[in-house]
Amino acid sequence: MKTKKPVSLYIHYPFCVRKCAYCDFLSAPADSKVRAEYVRALIREMRSVREDERISGRPVDTVFFGGGTPTLMEAEEFRLLMDGIRQLFPLDPNAEITAECNPGTAGFRKLAAMRECGINRLSVGVQSFTDSELKLLGRIHTAAEAKECILAARSAGFDNISMDLMSAIPGQSTETLTESLKAAVSLSPEHLSVYGLIIEEGTPFYDRYAGSPPVDEDTDREMYALTGEFLSENGFGRYEISNYALPGRECRHNTGYWTGHDYLGIGTGAASLIDHTRFSNTSSLSLYLDPDRQGEIRGEEVRLTRNDRISEFMFLGLRMTEGISEAEFLSRFGEDIDNVFGSELAKYAGLGFILRDGGRIRLSPGGIDISNTIMADFMLE
Repeated sequence: MKTKKPVSLYIHYPFCVRKCAYCDFLSAPADSKVRAEYVRALIREMRSVREDERISGRPVDTVFFGGGTPTLMEAEEFRLLMDGIRQLFPLDPNAEITAECNPGTAGFRKLAAMRECGINRLSVGVQSFTDSELKLLGRIHTAAEAKECILAARSAGFDNISMDLMSAIPGQSTETLTESLKAAVSLSPEHLSVYGLIIEEGTPFYDRYAGSPPVDEDTDREMYALTGEFLSENGFGRYEISNYALPGRECRHNTGYWTGHDYLGIGTGAASLIDHTRFSNTSSLSLYLDPDRQGEIRGEEVRLTRNDRISEFMFLGLRMTEGISEAEFLSRFGEDIDNVFGSELAKYAGLGFILRDGGRIRLSPGGIDISNTIMADFMLE
């Protein structure tokens, strides 16, 4: 009997204490009654989608609770969801199971309960270890509370902890960024994600900074280079443009997104990619919570064309520092990569922005600096 391909599971939890000034994610505050009702709706959706023949029986090898702020959930709600996942899907015994965590919403007791019910990786949204920067961003925690959360997570049994940090924050300097990096490393995480702040339309930061970016491009690149050098000196390898890990501690769930692994999204606004077909759920909370309208929560399915799949293989694969495999391109698409992108590859290799060696194609450090421009050239119509 042929073994079914594994799938990743993403659970979206759209609630938070309050919106941060930079955030454009699908999230908002809600009372405990609505949040409890939402957990029941998540289980209802999982029960429904497991009947999909494209999903039924496929092992789940990673789970990711994202948000919003999943750690707003009560410990018992985490247990209910984990029990539901185990009952409804073949969960790999070695699955990576991650929950995003806001330091202002998780103490030792909740973290211990999360670890006990099977969550084995924590992604802590620290953003900065400078209190003035945290206040500007609209975070609900202090630097000291972030440190306390990490220490509590260790005491609760988590041995795989990631932290999110942010660069290019308004008013941030290379000195304060360095202090945040030092503080993060001193807590011995296994993984760090360091993202440059993007001013997104529809956020308070957009109203404040859209016409005048808070950090100029040269400083932004300086901060990026500083981050890579500092983390490399402290044992962290960059495996994706903004992600760094100790050896063997790369995030398996996110790596799946970048390498074409199928994923199933559960919850409001959650996106899925199954067998080259993309679909997503409604962003309407009222519709999602209505048990009589279960059949209406999924939007239109879009079948990816061959060109779509080639484009995604290139622009997602080039985000990885190991780049893409020429042999895998040939295996997936039945054509040599130079037949499709020969001129683009020659152009950027000639400029020193793309490196080709050992059958792999990857961005050089200079290529990473202009990665958006390069990736746009690998988008097929």
